Amino acid sequence: MAFVRPAIRTLGYPAVRYAHSNVRGLASMALGNRSEGSIGNAFASLSTNNFELPPRFGSLKQQLVDQNGEAILDSWLRLLKHLEEETIPSVNELSHSIIPEVDFSSIVENGGQLPEKSKSLLKDRGTIVIRGLVSERQALDWKQSVREYVKKNPSTKGFPTNDRQVYEIYWSKAQLEARAHQNMLLAQTALNLVWDKQDHDKVVLSEAVAYCDRLRMRMPGDKSFNLGPHLDGGSLERWEDPEYRKCYTEILEGRWEHHNAFNVSTRLNAIVDMYNGPGGCSAFRSYQGWLSLSNCAPTNGSLRVFPDLKASTAYTLLRPFVTETGDRCSLDSKSPIFHGAAMGAGQELLPSFHCHISPQGFVTIPTVRPGDAVFWHCDTAHMVEAEHQGTEDASVFYIPSFPLCNINAMYLKRQRENFLNLRPPPDFPGGIGESEHIDAGSVADLSREGKRAMGCGPFDPNLASTPGEKLAYEFANETLEFV
Repeated sequence: MAFVRPAIRTLGYPAVRYAHSNVRGLASMALGNRSEGSIGNAFASLSTNNFELPPRFGSLKQQLVDQNGEAILDSWLRLLKHLEEETIPSVNELSHSIIPEVDFSSIVENGGQLPEKSKSLLKDRGTIVIRGLVSERQALDWKQSVREYVKKNPSTKGFPTNDRQVYEIYWSKAQLEARAHQNMLLAQTALNLVWDKQDHDKVVLSEAVAYCDRLRMRMPGDKSFNLGPHLDGGSLERWEDPEYRKCYTEILEGRWEHHNAFNVSTRLNAIVDMYNGPGGCSAFRSYQGWLSLSNCAPTNGSLRVFPDLKASTAYTLLRPFVTETGDRCSLDSKSPIFHGAAMGAGQELLPSFHCHISPQGFVTIPTVRPGDAVFWHCDTAHMVEAEHQGTEDASVFYIPSFPLCNINAMYLKRQRENFLNLRPPPDFPGGIGESEHIDAGSVADLSREGKRAMGCGPFDPNLASTPGEKLAYEFANETLEFV
């Protein structure tokens, strides 16, 4: 596969030589920009509304059912009982308080790691609120800076086009500062260290790098930014890609209770974006997340999540193999139907297909203030409240967690080139982006740690504590041409 390197603004970075590159990783990445668009293009229900699949998906389903058919059906029935008797009653009883919270100061006091109770709750619920990640004053200053940036650049794209709530902005100075803030990097590292890994795994969980995402400024009364229940990280890929499928081996073998959502080993070679969809993620985000820039309470257009990570993941993965007729469940072993999944789009959890969890199993996160952050596991089912019924803006910087590993190093290289050109990051809708914007951010706005997180500075392999970490550091430096 030929590597086509776009022109970049002068910083002296030579083209990358993929001497021992991960071929699967390259195959999962479209080397050109994605087509122009917005966040609305990421979901079939907001764009094509087409969930019809080719017949080959029926063959895929047959293959998986032939291996574990009866076990799948038995586990489905156990799962429904668990949802009915445990998950849904807990959601109804605890409401917002079911979502764990931790003060950022507690992470600092615990040596840069989540306290054990917070770690256990995160593994169970899939979501966590970190209080006081940065000061309220800092968060509000960043919001004001972005407002001024948008005012200077009225051509900035967003969704919906006639009343922007989500902005196609990635390179404002405020966003660069927030991603590189020492508290943000420490929090992301603490979250990444919750994952389990082997010594040979080529990943450095203690090295957080930047996956650059959009921002949201949702206004009171808005009903347009109505993202229904969904999962990030592709849709059909979870069943179709053999490596990605390994993440869910226990579920597909009918043993969903034994699923470990935090096993990083199976994530490192997974292709999560086989179809180059407009909203796909071609690398490994351990968590999606955002930093709050405003006060946002339930009903104010906030985030809703399903707070049983193992159960919602199992439900999503098993649903295509089950047909329900009245009170009876039977195996569906042949139809090319993968409920809520579409080629090149996110995995949606539609009430018509996923009635046992959607929408009644979802709960709005607790009230957040400027400077608080929320992170949720890459498989967490989530949605956005349909209407903003509050009185002030609900604004956030989307800042996912992104550990250093081979596929992320390759993405980081491409993202760096787009940053230097002020074009949208590789996983986001293409176009000229902010290349003609006034007062956009640059490398000069980054701290030393920020430069490294953005792929603009070398990593230190001497920090490696395992053979796999050393290889990950060396691969990143070679990929980014710091050798």
